[in-house]
Amino acid sequence: MPAEIVDAFRAVAPTLEEFARQHDLLIERYRRGKPAWELRFARRVGGEAVITISYRERTGHVLDVSVIWWVDDWPAQTRRLRSEKVGVYDRRAASSELRQQLAAGLAMIDRWTPADLGPPHGPFKAWPNSPAGATLPLR
Repeated sequence: MPAEIVDAFRAVAPTLEEFARQHDLLIERYRRGKPAWELRFARRVGGEAVITISYRERTGHVLDVSVIWWVDDWPAQTRRLRSEKVGVYDRRAASSELRQQLAAGLAMIDRWTPADLGPPHGPFKAWPNSPAGATLPLR
């Protein structure tokens, strides 16, 4: 990962780590080589959800905060999902702004019901053998 991306996340790491600890979320840093940190969990109503904090490469000082929830239908090899952009965090702003965006994103996910999910996508040929959500913290 390029140094400027690592530096950008180093500056917000304490806020992200504290929020994840408080809400029992799994942190995945730079998953699949992406310039982003993900705060992941399994939902009691089913599926998995993620708060994604992404480095915006053109500006560098800006991080995008977005949320996604998906539910997989294993027999049909399909997925239904819902995603929203929560906001943009300027790293020059107070860390309390980032905390507020993370809390707003988590509250948004918590309000979503299966009726909020989009239509099924798939079938996916390269489908994993088992759901990954079994290893995620449940919320």
